[in-house]
Amino acid sequence: MDAVVAARIGLPLLLVVCALVLMVWPILRLRRETGAAAVTLHRETAQGQRLVSLTFLAAQLGAVAFVALYALRGPAALGVWNAPTLAIWLGLCVAAGGVVLVAVAQRQMGASFRIGIDDAETALVQGGLFSVVRNPIFSALLVVLAGVFAVAPCSWTLALWIVAAAAVSRQVRLEERHLLEQHGDAYRRYAARVGRFLPGIGQLR
Repeated sequence: MDAVVAARIGLPLLLVVCALVLMVWPILRLRRETGAAAVTLHRETAQGQRLVSLTFLAAQLGAVAFVALYALRGPAALGVWNAPTLAIWLGLCVAAGGVVLVAVAQRQMGASFRIGIDDAETALVQGGLFSVVRNPIFSALLVVLAGVFAVAPCSWTLALWIVAAAAVSRQVRLEERHLLEQHGDAYRRYAARVGRFLPGIGQLR
């Protein structure tokens, strides 16, 4: 199969699967198992939370719009730069791997999973992927978008990654402040030995 044809089919499928494993599945699972609301991103639990929410929403809508247009009209209509066939296939593999990591990390969070910051106390998850990096879901989402950029390199996908990275960076710092207030020394010890997004990078001092 031609790499571009595979990308025009594969990117929308990956986006749908990512939405299912990141939002639909955990929302339904948490409601069924605990009765808790998984989505708290719209609450002003922390100062600036709503601004971050709007940035996330813009990035999500941008990704949906881009992938839909890419699938329907092709790369030329969106000003996609010429990419080697190998880069397109590798990008699809990277994006798919990111989706798998999202699913695994989301599952490992269990009842502590939230999309946003919750007032209610949640357990501090330190096992599995969380023993390697403190924010594996966010890391995996950026991997997915990096894969999208490799498949369809252009100013739109580059801007999408930058906006998403900025929103993730801000959200993580809000969550760190919240976790320090909630878990105190336990979180300090954990954050001192585990990197923020990459292993060995971004520990709290």
